[in-house]
Amino acid sequence: MEGLDSQKSRQIHSKQTEFLYDRLTIGLIATSVNSVILTIILWGKISDWVLTAWLVCIEFVALLRYVLLHHYRRRSSNPVENKTDWGQLFLIGAMLSGICWGSTGIFLFARDSIAHQTFLAFVLGGMTAGAATAYSPRMIVYLCFALPTLVPIIIRLFANSGDIHIGMGGMGLVFLILMVDSARRMNKTTLNALVLETENQELVGHLTAETKLTRKLNADLRSEIAERAMVQEELRVARDSLERRVQGRTAELQEALEKVKVLRGLIPICSLCKKIRDDQGYWIQLEVFIRDHSEADFTHSLCPSCASQMYPSRGRGIH
Repeated sequence: MEGLDSQKSRQIHSKQTEFLYDRLTIGLIATSVNSVILTIILWGKISDWVLTAWLVCIEFVALLRYVLLHHYRRRSSNPVENKTDWGQLFLIGAMLSGICWGSTGIFLFARDSIAHQTFLAFVLGGMTAGAATAYSPRMIVYLCFALPTLVPIIIRLFANSGDIHIGMGGMGLVFLILMVDSARRMNKTTLNALVLETENQELVGHLTAETKLTRKLNADLRSEIAERAMVQEELRVARDSLERRVQGRTAELQEALEKVKVLRGLIPICSLCKKIRDDQGYWIQLEVFIRDHSEADFTHSLCPSCASQMYPSRGRGIH
């Protein structure tokens, strides 16, 4: 996982551990069944108490690993609360299982029966081959299982004299090398897939965040557009109201102007009787002309001078 930051490395390590525990159940079943079959086949060839002790040990390790699997499945998803190194515990369990299987090359090796030796090598090879698939997500886990499982019987076969044992030991060594190489290839494939998955998840996270941001911006934009539309509507209503008021005032002003009559220009007037000549050429009284051409009207009375001339005896009392 070179070139990856610590967060991605933790995510990939967590995925690897998850894969290991997901495949553990079938491995535990294979361990329990194969250990019982091996004990039955070797019964009578190996000491009864040795077989029984070995079977108890390997089944006890399988039980412990099952309990570990049970606790892993019930673990908290909160990283703050879940501080257990489940990957390290799985590694320890795989190593103990490998040691139990590898001990058969020392304690359950039937010296006088090549058939039972071959069967034992076949069982150990099968367990190693099955583990290549189950434990390949983490190469260190597979090595901690495969090496303790096969190395003791390979050494035991090489230690015995005879071409058959040396040939079996050589084949066992080649088989171990091939299984390690196969596990390494599967580990590389799995690791590349996990790296791509992690990067895809990160990309999906960024896209999701950008989508949420885009939706928020769109919502804000729609809200702003709605606000602007509301403001424009209010301005339109205010403008229409103002135009109506202006039209009303203009109409009122026009009406007032129509009612106002203003005298303009030169008015022909008689210098003696003070009559005024209108547009038709008629001579009319001054007060009639002013009344017809304006809003003014007249009330008739006498000034003191005229009153004294017309009523000499009452002139003083008329005002």
